[in-house]
Formats: sequence, C-alpha cells, structure tokens
Amino acid sequence: MGTRGYRVYHYRNMYFPYYHHLDSYPHGLGVKILNSMRSPHAITSQKQELKEIFDEWDGSSDSEWDLDENHMASTGITSKRPKYGIVDAEWIYEIDLDHNIFHVNGIPFYSLECLPDDDDFLEHISEDHYEKLACAPGCPPQYKYKRPIPPVVGDSDLATYQSLVCTGPRADLSDLLATSHILTPNEQVRVSLLEMMIGQCIILLDFVTAAELIYELDISHHTRLADENWSAACSMANLAFVPQIFDGSSGFVHHLQLSRKEFTWVREDTVVCIATHLDDERCLQASISRLINAILEQQDVPGDYFGVAFSVAHCAIIKVVKHAHTTTFSHTAALQFVPSPYADSPSTPGITALARLGYRVDPAIFVRATEICRWRRGMKSDKWRSDHNQSFAEGANDAPPSVSCAVLPPELWQEIALYLGLQDILSLGLVSKLCREAASTTLRYPHVCGHRLVAVSKEMPECLLKYRRFLYAASFSTAQVSGIPAPVVFGFRPGVTFNIPFSDSILSSRVY
Repeated sequence: MGTRGYRVYHYRNMYFPYYHHLDSYPHGLGVKILNSMRSPHAITSQKQELKEIFDEWDGSSDSEWDLDENHMASTGITSKRPKYGIVDAEWIYEIDLDHNIFHVNGIPFYSLECLPDDDDFLEHISEDHYEKLACAPGCPPQYKYKRPIPPVVGDSDLATYQSLVCTGPRADLSDLLATSHILTPNEQVRVSLLEMMIGQCIILLDFVTAAELIYELDISHHTRLADENWSAACSMANLAFVPQIFDGSSGFVHHLQLSRKEFTWVREDTVVCIATHLDDERCLQASISRLINAILEQQDVPGDYFGVAFSVAHCAIIKVVKHAHTTTFSHTAALQFVPSPYADSPSTPGITALARLGYRVDPAIFVRATEICRWRRGMKSDKWRSDHNQSFAEGANDAPPSVSCAVLPPELWQEIALYLGLQDILSLGLVSKLCREAASTTLRYPHVCGHRLVAVSKEMPECLLKYRRFLYAASFSTAQVSGIPAPVVFGFRPGVTFNIPFSDSILSSRVY
C-alpha cells in the first residue's frame, strides 16, 4: 500500500503540507481526513491548531520547505500550493479553511460545512468526460462546494462604463458583427477547429492550473494570476486570432511567443485582456471599462474596434464605435467558454463567439502569415522576412517593378490560389496587389499540415463517437494541392502531429 500522498491545510493564504508515504488512496487517507473534518467543531479546532503553528512560525522562506517542487517537507508552511502532477504524490487532499472547501488533487469537491459519508465520498471520486478527476455529477447539491463571493469592485473601476453611452448591453454577437445568426460553412470550420483545440487544452492542462482558471476559487484580482495561469488563459484566447496555419515537426510554422502584459492586441482593431469572475455583473463592467480605456488610449482613428474580456470560464466581447467627437459601445453578456466537465458537446457560446470574431476579414492577414512561416528551401528565416519587408515597402503598386504579368480578373487569381500549397500561396502574395488579395482570401481557410480545411465533415467518423473523442477531436473535409477533397480527423492518435501554438503540446491527425 505504498501510495504517496499529501494532507494539506490552506489557512491565512498559506499552505501547511503533511506528507504520507503510504495508503493515500481515497479509501485510506482520503476517508481518514474526511472523518477528521466531519467531527463536531472540526473547522474551528483545525483553525485554532494552525493559528498556533502560524504564530510560532519564524517566517522561514518557502525554499526551506520546497526547494525543487518535487519533495515537499513532511510539515511546514509555504505560500506555494502543492500541485498534483508536480509534487511526488498520487493523491493530495486539501482542506481549504479560507473558503471552507475540500479539494481532491486540486479539484474542488465539497463544502466543509456539509461533508458526505464514507461510501458517498468514494462513489463521488470519478472521471469526467475529458478523463480528468472530477466529482461525480450525481453528488447531491448540499455537499457541493460553495463558490466564494467575487472580489469587490470599486465605483472608480466602473467610471468609463457608466460615463459612455452603451447602445447594447447583452447584445447578440451577430448584431455586433453586423452579420447573420447562421454560421457560414467557413465559420463552421473555424468554430470546430477551435472547439477541438480547446478540448485538447483542457486535457493537457495540469489538474490544479485547470481548476484555478475554471473555478476561480482563490483569485481575488486578475493581477494576482500566476504567470503560468495567465499564459494558459491568454494562449487559449489567442488561438482564435492567430493566422490559422499549423504545422508539425518541420519547423515551417513558428507562432510568436506571448509576453505578459495587461492588454494584448491580437489584431490592429482587436484587443484581449485576461479577467476574472466575468459572470459577476460588476466584474464584467469593470473589465469592459478596462478594454474601452485601452482602445481609446491606443487608437486615435475613428472606426469600429473590438475587445475581448477572457477568463477561460467565460468571455465577453465588446464593440467600441469611435467617432470624431463621440464614443459608444455595446457588448455581449458573459458567455460560457470552456465546456463543463461532463459535457456531451464541445460547443459553447464563448467558443463560437471567439471563432466568429477571429474569422472577420483581416487586412493584415498576409503580412501576419509571413511572419510565422519559415522558408524551407535553404533560405534563412531572417533573410526571408527581410526580403518580405522590402516587398511590402515597395508598395501598393499593382505590380512591383521587377515583375510583369498579364492582368487577370480577381476571380481567376482566386481560383489559382485555391490550387496552390501554402508556400506557393505566400509567394503568390508577393507578385502584385491583386495577387496578394487572392492569397489573403485563401489564407482565411485554416491550413493544417498541408491540408486546407474547407468544411466540417457531414458525418462524424465512428472512431470519434467512442469514449466521447469528439470533445477534443474533429473531422474535416480538406483540399490538398491536387484539389481532391479528403476527409481528415485531427486530435486523435495515432497519426500525423501538429503543434498547438504557444505551448509544447501537439495534436494528432489521421487521414482517411
């Protein structure tokens, strides 16, 4: 029974870890801890005991207790939360006395004020539809943890929201985008691809990071997000806005790394900020105020601008209409972004909204695509980018001086572009302004490992129906250089792999 585990108490925003070198399964250490907290006055007694330890603590640095994050001390005090998958333990039971929550491996399970009996506890230890530890959906509501109240938002944080004219609170995204409620086939492709990538992110995130982002239990303000949590959140939001070009191990595609800052301009007219507790009205309005301020400070030119408040659990989209002398705005409600743990569909309003927003026409799509692609034919990336910059600077002439070509109608150039591979599309865009428009239109299709995704498969392959693989994999009709459509499944091993931007994770594809 040599199963390693930890019993951890969270009190006064500090952690008190106790190592157990054996019998740490739920029916062993788990039940033991549960019984200790179910006894009368257990919460009060445990707080008093920890208070005495804390008062006698000499303030030793965290490093005394947690030098390498692999072996926590048998006892001690640390500001670092012992994370499942990082510390050397198979089970971690955390008693959060600051919020009265019982956690198992970083996942919130119960309210300490109403704990189940032993049999129910063991029955509630389950796996969700993403194969992650979760509390079983049949757990009675009286046992489930109570989400802490959202942070207090001061009136000054709402000043911008309240001082400008809001033409549409809780507006529908189609109204913000001035488009139809019905998704086009190309939008369906973008939505399905984003659904698949978000499903893979859920699987690949460690337990604690996922729980901290989704449940927002110990985050009082967006500035207090740990760097790894900010990176995970911003990466997921950016998946909708990067050029939809993804490659495997060839090194042809290299998406730029994100650096932490309050606002990330994902396009010239679109800004993203990482937020928390967007399902609280005042927190939502405060985040919208931040986005409006960022847009007004950054953009002097009248026009339409968009902002995204993103928290992984939810997202909200704002449209700012800036005139010469007035500014108005409208926004969606807080939309669910990540699917629930026991979801039967990968679709959420937030994923659909972000994918549609990212699909809008981007005048800079060709330049952005060349910035992430590296030439394969022996040409160094820096030299290639230098050559491109020179070409861009040469201007808006319909054809650069060094190139002569017959004038063809735009529709024909577009047809030509649809028969080209990605490298040739980028080369075509350097020929003339007209060719660049054709290349830019073609680049609105996702390009994955040499495949251009042109439609979502009408019928789901049987392999995706098993084990709910459709939550993190998807099937598309693709067009290759030959122009012959071919069905491809992405996100399902074994197969060809391609990288998820901003991370070391990979997705797989299988060609049928």
